[in-house]
Amino acid sequence: MSVSLLAGAAVVLLLVYLAIFVALHLRGTGYSPVRNAVSDYGVGRTATQFRVAIVANSLGILALTGALAAGFGRDPFRTADYVILLLIPVTRLAMAFFPTDVPGQPVTVTGRIHLLLAIASFTFVYLSVADLTPHLSDLTATSTASVLLALRWLAAAGLAGVVVTMVVPALRRFFGLAERLFLISTNLWFFLVALVLAVR
Repeated sequence: MSVSLLAGAAVVLLLVYLAIFVALHLRGTGYSPVRNAVSDYGVGRTATQFRVAIVANSLGILALTGALAAGFGRDPFRTADYVILLLIPVTRLAMAFFPTDVPGQPVTVTGRIHLLLAIASFTFVYLSVADLTPHLSDLTATSTASVLLALRWLAAAGLAGVVVTMVVPALRRFFGLAERLFLISTNLWFFLVALVLAVR
C-alpha cells in the first residue's frame, strides 16, 4: 500500500475515534469530564461505542505506523520506534476486553488488568510522541513542526497530571481532566502526522 493510502486511512480512523470521543461526552451519562476516567464509558450502555472508538483508534495508529514505515523506513526512525508504535494498538485493543472498575463498584481482576493495560498504553503513546516529534519536525513545515511540539508538551503535562492525580488522594478528583488532556493532545498529534503524510 502507498504512503498516502495508509495515511489517509489513518486520518479517517482517527477522526472516527475523535468523533466518538466527543459524542460519548455529549450523551448525558452523568460522568464528569473532570473526575471520571474515559474508560468508565466502556461499562454499561456506552460500552459498544467505547469499543468501536478503541478499535478505530488502534487501527488508525496501525495504519499510521505502516505509512511511516513505507515513507521513511529506518531513516530517520529506529526499529524501536516502530515496535513502540505497534505496541499501542496491542495494548489498546486488549483494553476493550477488560472493562475498568467503575467508581463505587468492587475492585475486580478484570479492572486491575485494564489499569495495567492503560498504564502500558499511555507509556507507549508518550514514548512515541516524545521520540518521533524531533524527527518529524525536521521533515515537516515549520508551522506543522511547531504544532507537533506544542502537542508533545501538552501530552507531557497531561501525563504528569495523570500520575500526580493517581498518587495524591486530594487531587484524585481531577484525574479525568488530566487524562482527557493527554488523550486529546496525543490523538491530535497522531491525526496531524497522518494528515501531513496523506497530503504530501
